[in-house]
Amino acid sequence: MTHKAFPPYHIAADVGGTFTDLVLRDDRDQTFLFKSLTTPIDLSIGIFNGLELMAAAIGHALEEMLRSSSSFACGTTAATNAILEGKTARTILLCTEGFRDTLSIRTGGRHGFSIQEAFPEPYIPRELTFGIPERLNAEGNVELQLDIEKTRELISACCRFEPEAVAVALLWAHINPVHERKVSALIEENLPGIPYSLSHQVNPVIGEYKRTSATAIDASLKPVLRRQIKALEERLAACGFAGQPTFVCSNGGRTSSKEITEKPVYLCLSGPSTAPAAACRLAKRAGVAHGNVITIDIGGTSLDASIARNGRVAMHREGSIAGHVFGVPSIDVATVGSGGGSIAWVDAGGMLRVGPESAGSFPGPACYGRGGTRPTLTDANLVRGLLDPDSFADGQITLFVENARKAIRQDVADPLGISIEEAAALIAAVAEQDMVAAIEELAIKRGFDPREFLLVSGGGAGGLHAARLARELGMKEVLFPHAASVLCAYGTATGDVKFDFSVSRATNSRAFDFAGVANALAKLEGEGTAFLDRMGVGSDRRLLRFTVDAHYRGQVSSLSVDVPSMINDQHGLDALVEGFHREHERSYSVRASGDTIDFVAWNVEAIGRAYEEDVTAVPRPDMNEFVVTRERKTTHPMLGTMTLSLISNEDLRPGDSFVGPALVEDRLTSILVPHEATAVITNDKGILVTL
Repeated sequence: MTHKAFPPYHIAADVGGTFTDLVLRDDRDQTFLFKSLTTPIDLSIGIFNGLELMAAAIGHALEEMLRSSSSFACGTTAATNAILEGKTARTILLCTEGFRDTLSIRTGGRHGFSIQEAFPEPYIPRELTFGIPERLNAEGNVELQLDIEKTRELISACCRFEPEAVAVALLWAHINPVHERKVSALIEENLPGIPYSLSHQVNPVIGEYKRTSATAIDASLKPVLRRQIKALEERLAACGFAGQPTFVCSNGGRTSSKEITEKPVYLCLSGPSTAPAAACRLAKRAGVAHGNVITIDIGGTSLDASIARNGRVAMHREGSIAGHVFGVPSIDVATVGSGGGSIAWVDAGGMLRVGPESAGSFPGPACYGRGGTRPTLTDANLVRGLLDPDSFADGQITLFVENARKAIRQDVADPLGISIEEAAALIAAVAEQDMVAAIEELAIKRGFDPREFLLVSGGGAGGLHAARLARELGMKEVLFPHAASVLCAYGTATGDVKFDFSVSRATNSRAFDFAGVANALAKLEGEGTAFLDRMGVGSDRRLLRFTVDAHYRGQVSSLSVDVPSMINDQHGLDALVEGFHREHERSYSVRASGDTIDFVAWNVEAIGRAYEEDVTAVPRPDMNEFVVTRERKTTHPMLGTMTLSLISNEDLRPGDSFVGPALVEDRLTSILVPHEATAVITNDKGILVTL
């Protein structure tokens, strides 16, 4: 079927572990959704396979469509995959003499309650870490001048290791970068053409491990990401695209390829970061205006969960991949290895587990018929009758029910002594409990009650599980947006241009450094404005959002608090202090009004609005009972065999309503409305379910 679309086009792609999702928006704000299989060897192949589908759907040749496109944005797992698979560049680390073990010692703390914690090997091994004779103190004053000759000799000696990148993280360089700048000149002199990263540019915040780890990751990604991004840019240009591609950062915004290749650490967790803001906009358009939203994205490999309060998406600097902290501003995402491709297995104690190992896109679940023999959540949902074997992923894949039944029987049903149908229902139940635990980890440990939130479902596999997760968590409503199956790609297509900048300026509430903070904020304003200038953002779409990382004296972890003004006087300081007390009380139920507050790092989000800032809340449509004419049997882990109303999404119109149990089938996903639940179609063609 060919769709009528009106140029110029805006294209977005989100590369996941199993599927690559794509969205095309035209000049009349029509949105067209597509999926193609991810190609792990070369991610651009999966992207261009999807672009071919997109071009055919609007009746164009690929080159004609790209020539008529004004923007191309991409969220990619390239950085994450490179770290997980150990395919980063060979990197040497230059640090202050005596501090070669920073990446091994880390922060000295632990997560959870165990007195032992197994950390990964240091990101850069000790034999590739070298100390430089120099020393600054905490005020940025020089205690020991950099020894230029010894440093030059050391860098020259590093040639024998054939480094592909260099990371430089000197003590207190975020306060005074003078020595790091001198070292960069020596690297250019003695290792010409080798990319390098300086800690005061990558992550200029207090915390030696966090800053060093971010710099090491950034340097190791530069050669890899530059090659991949350059190859994608060249292929797009060869096919007619004349614009500047943008890439999704871990903070949920987009930036240019030039910016991201200078700081590729911002690509860590690029994929799931655009979904939360998109979910907030879509919730408001569906008539849910309170802004308290938990977003889940269940794809082929994992579930990613994030949270927004009053429309503001939670952020942090504690993101990590494979145990290595990358430390730059990121959407606060909880991830668990439960997705459509997650493999079900019985452990030595006879307990059923689902994930974290995934079948991916190749060979994929057993039902794909591509050589996979182990049962997955997708196989279980097929056996349960929740997937159409002939229309899965818009008909790109034919599913083989017998393959799924055989895999489930061999690996789950026979070992547990139950029927195949019972095993399929049990696989789904176990996977859903893992998902519930991830959402609880995200919400409850941060002081939020899930019952006060709307759940917004995303991802190709989200539709079959989101309503049951919400019910388990005591939530009252679930929204399945019209773009649920490609939520991250939709968020990329409609999201903001954004980048973060930071300045370390330590001060406290009792002896506040008004002049120093004013200088820091002025510097941040200049950096943010310059970035928006480079991105061509008009003055009417600009926003600079200032925050500060702060904590009560004696605490280790910090909270991020909005800076209400430029803090020129005591009135501004009082407002900042009150804001911190209020946020600390909300997070921890503790307010220590008499304690000193330490302010350690000042930040700015430079935002270029790509979408209207205040999305109008659309009234909910009048409800009209939808007449169901088809049915299908399924198995429920608690209720046994039950009958589902079977509904085609194409037949639904705004205001139509129906009660569960029901299964809504769409081109790219299926949505399960459970028993004792009511669904209504929103004006945006989403499905709002009341439990």
